[in-house]
Amino acid sequence: MTPLVALELAEHIVADGFAARQDALSTLNQAATERDVNPVLIQVVSDDNEPRPVRERALGRLVVQLSRHAA
Repeated sequence: MTPLVALELAEHIVADGFAARQDALSTLNQAATERDVNPVLIQVVSDDNEPRPVRERALGRLVVQLSRHAA
C-alpha cells in the first residue's frame, strides 16, 4: 500500500468510521506490519474497544510511519 493510498484511506475512515472500511483497514495493517511500523499503533487502530479519537490519532501516526518506511 502506497503512502498516498494509506492517507486517502485514513481520510475515508475519519469521514465514514472504522467499520465502513474494515477490509481496507486490514490491508493497511498488514502493510504496516510488513514495514515494521510500531506494533502498538497497529494494535490500537485494530482495537474496536478503543475510543474513536484514540484510534484516529493512532491511524494518523501509523500513516506517517508507513510513509517514512516507504521512502
